[in-house]
Amino acid sequence: MTASARYALCTIETGSKATPAIAMGQKYWILKDVAPQMDIGAAGLASLFDDWQKNENILSSLAVELSKGTHGSGNDISSASFLTPLQFPSKIICAGTNYIDHIEAVGYSSFSKDENIPAMFMKPPTTALVGPGKTVRCPTGSSQFDWEIELGVIIGKKIPAGTQLNKNLDVVAGYMTTLDMSARDFQRNPKHFAKSDLFLGKAFDSSCPAGPYFVPAKFIDDPQNLTMKLWRNGEIEQDSNTSKMIWSVFELLERIALNITLEPGDLILTGTPAGTGIESGVYANVGDLIEAEIENLGRLKVEIYQS
Repeated sequence: MTASARYALCTIETGSKATPAIAMGQKYWILKDVAPQMDIGAAGLASLFDDWQKNENILSSLAVELSKGTHGSGNDISSASFLTPLQFPSKIICAGTNYIDHIEAVGYSSFSKDENIPAMFMKPPTTALVGPGKTVRCPTGSSQFDWEIELGVIIGKKIPAGTQLNKNLDVVAGYMTTLDMSARDFQRNPKHFAKSDLFLGKAFDSSCPAGPYFVPAKFIDDPQNLTMKLWRNGEIEQDSNTSKMIWSVFELLERIALNITLEPGDLILTGTPAGTGIESGVYANVGDLIEAEIENLGRLKVEIYQS
Protein backbone atom coordinates (compact mmCIF):
# COMPACT_ATOMS: atom_id res chain seq x y z
CA MET A 1 0.00 0.00 0.00
CA THR A 2 1.56 3.28 -1.08
CA ALA A 3 1.51 6.43 0.99
CA SER A 4 -0.68 8.08 -1.67
CA ALA A 5 -3.35 5.43 -1.04
CA ARG A 6 -3.75 6.40 2.60
CA TYR A 7 -7.30 7.60 3.22
CA ALA A 8 -9.74 8.57 5.94
CA LEU A 9 -13.52 8.59 6.12
CA CYS A 10 -15.72 11.47 7.15
CA THR A 11 -19.31 12.69 7.05
CA ILE A 12 -20.01 16.00 5.32
CA GLU A 13 -23.11 18.13 5.77
CA THR A 14 -24.64 18.76 2.37
CA GLY A 15 -27.76 20.84 2.72
CA SER A 16 -29.53 19.18 5.63
CA LYS A 17 -28.11 15.73 4.86
CA ALA A 18 -25.28 13.76 6.44
CA THR A 19 -23.21 12.55 3.48
CA PRO A 20 -20.43 9.94 3.82
CA ALA A 21 -17.17 10.85 2.09
CA ILE A 22 -13.61 9.63 1.63
CA ALA A 23 -10.72 12.05 2.24
CA MET A 24 -7.15 12.02 0.97
CA GLY A 25 -4.77 14.86 1.73
CA GLN A 26 -6.69 18.11 1.40
CA LYS A 27 -9.42 16.68 -0.83
CA TYR A 28 -12.61 14.68 -0.34
CA TRP A 29 -15.04 12.80 -2.57
CA ILE A 30 -18.66 11.85 -1.88
CA LEU A 31 -18.68 8.05 -1.50
CA LYS A 32 -21.91 7.39 -3.39
CA ASP A 33 -20.44 9.21 -6.40
CA VAL A 34 -17.10 7.40 -6.53
CA ALA A 35 -18.12 4.01 -5.08
CA PRO A 36 -21.76 3.38 -6.10
CA GLN A 37 -21.21 -0.36 -5.58
CA MET A 38 -21.01 0.17 -1.82
CA ASP A 39 -24.29 -0.29 0.02
CA ILE A 40 -24.34 2.76 2.29
CA GLY A 41 -27.72 2.98 3.96
CA ALA A 42 -29.43 5.45 6.24
CA ALA A 43 -26.87 4.70 8.97
CA GLY A 44 -24.14 6.36 6.91
CA LEU A 45 -20.59 5.19 7.52
CA ALA A 46 -21.89 2.78 10.17
CA SER A 47 -23.39 0.78 7.27
CA LEU A 48 -19.85 -0.21 6.29
CA PHE A 49 -19.55 -2.34 9.42
CA ASP A 50 -22.15 -4.79 8.11
CA ASP A 51 -19.15 -6.27 6.26
CA TRP A 52 -16.16 -4.16 7.20
CA GLN A 53 -13.54 -6.42 5.60
CA LYS A 54 -15.29 -6.39 2.22
CA ASN A 55 -15.89 -2.64 2.32
CA GLU A 56 -12.36 -1.90 3.49
CA ASN A 57 -11.02 -3.77 0.43
CA ILE A 58 -13.25 -1.66 -1.82
CA LEU A 59 -12.09 1.52 -0.11
CA SER A 60 -8.43 0.57 -0.46
CA SER A 61 -8.82 0.03 -4.19
CA LEU A 62 -10.79 3.25 -4.46
CA ALA A 63 -8.02 5.17 -2.69
CA VAL A 64 -5.50 3.96 -5.26
CA GLU A 65 -7.81 5.14 -8.06
CA LEU A 66 -8.28 8.51 -6.39
CA SER A 67 -4.53 8.96 -6.00
CA LYS A 68 -4.21 8.48 -9.77
CA GLY A 69 -6.89 11.07 -10.54
CA THR A 70 -9.37 8.52 -11.87
CA HIS A 71 -12.34 10.28 -10.26
CA GLY A 72 -11.31 13.87 -10.80
CA SER A 73 -9.62 16.32 -8.46
CA GLY A 74 -12.18 16.12 -5.66
CA ASN A 75 -13.44 18.85 -3.35
CA ASP A 76 -11.37 21.04 -1.07
CA ILE A 77 -11.41 19.98 2.59
CA SER A 78 -11.38 23.67 3.57
CA SER A 79 -14.86 24.07 2.06
CA ALA A 80 -16.38 21.10 3.91
CA SER A 81 -18.81 21.32 6.80
CA PHE A 82 -17.92 18.25 8.87
CA LEU A 83 -20.28 16.27 11.05
CA THR A 84 -19.14 13.55 13.43
CA PRO A 85 -17.95 10.64 11.22
CA LEU A 86 -20.19 7.99 12.81
CA GLN A 87 -23.78 9.11 13.17
CA PHE A 88 -25.39 6.10 14.79
CA PRO A 89 -23.14 3.94 16.99
CA SER A 90 -25.15 1.73 19.31
CA LYS A 91 -22.90 2.47 22.30
CA ILE A 92 -20.31 4.95 23.52
CA ILE A 93 -18.28 3.37 26.33
CA CYS A 94 -15.74 5.51 28.15
CA ALA A 95 -12.78 4.76 30.40
CA GLY A 96 -11.76 7.09 33.20
CA THR A 97 -8.58 7.30 35.30
CA ASN A 98 -6.49 5.72 32.54
CA TYR A 99 -3.40 7.94 32.21
CA ILE A 100 -0.71 7.88 34.85
CA ASP A 101 0.28 11.53 34.31
CA HIS A 102 -3.35 12.61 34.81
CA ILE A 103 -3.73 10.55 37.97
CA GLU A 104 -0.49 11.92 39.39
CA ALA A 105 -1.51 15.48 38.48
CA VAL A 106 -4.73 15.21 40.50
CA GLY A 107 -2.79 14.07 43.56
CA TYR A 108 -2.55 10.27 43.49
CA SER A 109 1.21 9.74 43.52
CA SER A 110 1.05 6.18 44.85
CA PHE A 111 -1.40 4.76 42.29
CA SER A 112 -1.04 1.02 41.66
CA LYS A 113 -2.45 -0.67 38.56
CA ASP A 114 -2.51 -3.99 40.41
CA GLU A 115 -4.79 -2.59 43.11
CA ASN A 116 -7.24 -0.73 40.87
CA ILE A 117 -9.55 -1.22 37.91
CA PRO A 118 -10.52 1.35 35.26
CA ALA A 119 -13.61 3.45 35.89
CA MET A 120 -16.11 2.83 33.07
CA PHE A 121 -19.22 4.74 32.07
CA MET A 122 -21.41 5.39 29.01
CA LYS A 123 -22.65 8.34 27.03
CA PRO A 124 -25.90 8.30 25.02
CA PRO A 125 -24.83 8.22 21.34
CA THR A 126 -27.76 10.05 19.76
CA THR A 127 -27.49 13.11 22.02
CA ALA A 128 -23.88 13.19 23.25
CA LEU A 129 -22.09 12.70 19.92
CA VAL A 130 -21.37 15.85 17.89
CA GLY A 131 -18.89 16.91 15.23
CA PRO A 132 -16.67 19.96 14.73
CA GLY A 133 -17.89 23.54 14.90
CA LYS A 134 -20.00 25.51 17.35
CA THR A 135 -21.42 22.27 18.66
CA VAL A 136 -20.63 21.95 22.38
CA ARG A 137 -23.27 23.33 24.73
CA CYS A 138 -22.10 24.30 28.21
CA PRO A 139 -24.39 22.46 30.66
CA THR A 140 -26.86 24.73 32.42
CA GLY A 141 -25.69 25.45 35.96
CA SER A 142 -22.11 24.21 35.53
CA SER A 143 -19.17 26.47 36.36
CA GLN A 144 -16.51 23.75 36.09
CA PHE A 145 -16.73 22.72 32.44
CA ASP A 146 -13.69 20.63 31.57
CA TRP A 147 -11.97 19.27 28.46
CA GLU A 148 -10.44 15.81 27.95
CA ILE A 149 -8.76 14.71 24.72
CA GLU A 150 -9.13 10.95 24.18
CA LEU A 151 -8.24 8.32 21.61
CA GLY A 152 -11.49 6.96 20.17
CA VAL A 153 -11.60 3.28 19.13
CA ILE A 154 -14.21 2.00 16.66
CA ILE A 155 -15.24 -1.66 16.79
CA GLY A 156 -15.38 -3.39 13.40
CA LYS A 157 -17.07 -6.70 14.19
CA LYS A 158 -19.48 -8.14 16.73
CA ILE A 159 -17.81 -9.36 19.91
CA PRO A 160 -20.21 -11.48 21.99
CA ALA A 161 -19.77 -11.17 25.75
CA GLY A 162 -17.19 -13.60 27.02
CA THR A 163 -15.15 -13.66 23.80
CA GLN A 164 -11.40 -14.17 24.20
CA LEU A 165 -9.77 -11.32 22.26
CA ASN A 166 -6.53 -11.39 20.27
CA LYS A 167 -3.84 -8.91 21.18
CA ASN A 168 -3.46 -7.96 17.52
CA LEU A 169 -6.65 -5.86 17.88
CA ASP A 170 -8.23 -7.39 14.78
CA VAL A 171 -11.65 -6.39 16.15
CA VAL A 172 -10.80 -2.70 15.78
CA ALA A 173 -11.94 -1.03 12.55
CA GLY A 174 -10.27 2.31 13.19
CA TYR A 175 -9.56 5.30 15.37
CA MET A 176 -10.50 8.95 15.71
CA THR A 177 -9.92 11.98 17.86
CA THR A 178 -12.57 12.46 20.54
CA LEU A 179 -13.33 14.70 23.51
CA ASP A 180 -14.90 13.72 26.80
CA MET A 181 -16.42 17.00 27.99
CA SER A 182 -17.08 16.93 31.73
CA ALA A 183 -19.06 19.05 34.20
CA ARG A 184 -16.82 18.52 37.23
CA ASP A 185 -19.17 20.26 39.65
CA PHE A 186 -21.91 17.82 38.61
CA GLN A 187 -19.54 14.85 38.66
CA ARG A 188 -18.23 15.61 42.16
CA ASN A 189 -21.31 17.18 43.71
CA PRO A 190 -20.88 17.00 47.52
CA LYS A 191 -24.65 16.58 47.87
CA HIS A 192 -24.50 13.30 46.01
CA PHE A 193 -24.67 10.31 48.35
CA ALA A 194 -21.59 8.67 46.80
CA LYS A 195 -19.89 12.04 46.14
CA SER A 196 -19.61 10.97 42.49
CA ASP A 197 -22.05 11.15 39.58
CA LEU A 198 -20.56 10.13 36.24
CA PHE A 199 -23.98 10.24 34.58
CA LEU A 200 -24.84 13.90 35.14
CA GLY A 201 -21.18 14.87 35.00
CA LYS A 202 -20.42 13.15 31.69
CA ALA A 203 -23.54 12.13 29.74
CA PHE A 204 -25.15 15.51 29.00
CA ASP A 205 -25.95 16.64 25.45
CA SER A 206 -22.95 17.31 23.14
CA SER A 207 -20.52 15.87 25.70
CA CYS A 208 -18.75 13.71 23.10
CA PRO A 209 -17.32 15.61 20.14
CA ALA A 210 -15.61 13.28 17.65
CA GLY A 211 -13.86 13.61 14.31
CA PRO A 212 -13.30 15.06 11.86
CA TYR A 213 -12.05 11.74 10.47
CA PHE A 214 -12.39 8.03 11.03
CA VAL A 215 -8.99 6.51 10.16
CA PRO A 216 -8.86 2.77 9.40
CA ALA A 217 -6.78 0.79 11.87
CA LYS A 218 -4.31 -0.42 9.23
CA PHE A 219 -2.95 3.13 8.97
CA ILE A 220 -2.15 3.33 12.69
CA ASP A 221 0.99 1.29 13.39
CA ASP A 222 0.73 1.46 17.18
CA PRO A 223 -2.25 2.97 19.02
CA GLN A 224 -0.10 2.95 22.17
CA ASN A 225 2.37 5.46 20.74
CA LEU A 226 0.46 8.46 19.42
CA THR A 227 1.12 12.07 20.38
CA MET A 228 -1.96 13.94 21.57
CA LYS A 229 -2.38 17.66 22.12
CA LEU A 230 -5.20 19.99 23.11
CA TRP A 231 -5.34 23.76 22.85
CA ARG A 232 -7.83 26.15 24.47
CA ASN A 233 -8.01 29.50 22.68
CA GLY A 234 -4.64 28.80 21.11
CA GLU A 235 -2.85 27.93 24.36
CA ILE A 236 -1.62 24.38 24.86
CA GLU A 237 -3.35 22.60 27.75
CA GLN A 238 -2.68 18.90 27.14
CA ASP A 239 0.51 17.52 25.57
CA SER A 240 1.04 13.80 26.05
CA ASN A 241 1.17 10.40 24.37
CA THR A 242 -1.06 7.33 24.38
CA SER A 243 1.95 5.40 25.73
CA LYS A 244 0.97 6.81 29.13
CA MET A 245 -2.25 4.80 29.25
CA ILE A 246 -2.45 2.60 32.33
CA TRP A 247 -4.71 0.03 30.67
CA SER A 248 -3.95 -0.36 26.95
CA VAL A 249 -6.59 -0.39 24.23
CA PHE A 250 -6.45 -4.18 24.28
CA GLU A 251 -6.80 -4.37 28.07
CA LEU A 252 -9.80 -2.03 28.03
CA LEU A 253 -11.54 -4.01 25.29
CA GLU A 254 -10.73 -7.26 27.08
CA ARG A 255 -12.33 -6.01 30.30
CA ILE A 256 -15.42 -4.63 28.56
CA ALA A 257 -15.94 -7.79 26.49
CA LEU A 258 -16.03 -10.03 29.55
CA ASN A 259 -19.70 -9.23 30.09
CA ILE A 260 -20.77 -6.69 27.46
CA THR A 261 -21.39 -7.52 23.81
CA LEU A 262 -19.60 -5.05 21.56
CA GLU A 263 -21.20 -4.34 18.22
CA PRO A 264 -19.83 -3.03 14.91
CA GLY A 265 -19.49 0.74 15.07
CA ASP A 266 -19.40 0.96 18.86
CA LEU A 267 -17.14 3.78 20.04
CA ILE A 268 -14.75 3.34 22.95
CA LEU A 269 -13.10 6.37 24.60
CA THR A 270 -9.84 5.44 26.30
CA GLY A 271 -9.16 8.12 28.91
CA THR A 272 -7.30 11.43 29.04
CA PRO A 273 -3.79 12.54 30.01
CA ALA A 274 -2.70 15.39 32.27
CA GLY A 275 -3.60 18.99 31.50
CA THR A 276 -7.31 19.13 32.30
CA GLY A 277 -9.08 21.89 34.19
CA ILE A 278 -9.66 19.80 37.29
CA GLU A 279 -5.90 19.82 37.89
CA SER A 280 -5.41 23.59 37.67
CA GLY A 281 -8.84 24.78 38.76
CA VAL A 282 -9.16 26.77 35.52
CA TYR A 283 -12.12 25.68 33.40
CA ALA A 284 -13.60 26.33 29.97
CA ASN A 285 -15.93 29.24 29.28
CA VAL A 286 -18.66 29.95 26.76
CA GLY A 287 -17.01 31.10 23.54
CA ASP A 288 -13.82 29.11 24.07
CA LEU A 289 -12.30 27.30 21.10
CA ILE A 290 -11.08 23.80 21.92
CA GLU A 291 -8.74 22.12 19.43
CA ALA A 292 -7.75 18.48 19.94
CA GLU A 293 -5.29 16.61 17.75
CA ILE A 294 -4.02 13.03 17.86
CA GLU A 295 -1.17 11.96 15.62
CA ASN A 296 -2.40 10.84 12.16
CA LEU A 297 -6.06 11.29 13.13
CA GLY A 298 -6.63 14.96 12.36
CA ARG A 299 -7.55 18.00 14.44
CA LEU A 300 -10.99 18.33 16.02
CA LYS A 301 -12.11 21.95 16.59
CA VAL A 302 -15.18 22.81 18.64
CA GLU A 303 -16.56 26.02 20.12
CA ILE A 304 -18.48 26.17 23.39
CA TYR A 305 -21.85 27.88 23.38
CA GLN A 306 -24.75 28.26 25.79
CA SER A 307 -28.38 28.37 24.72
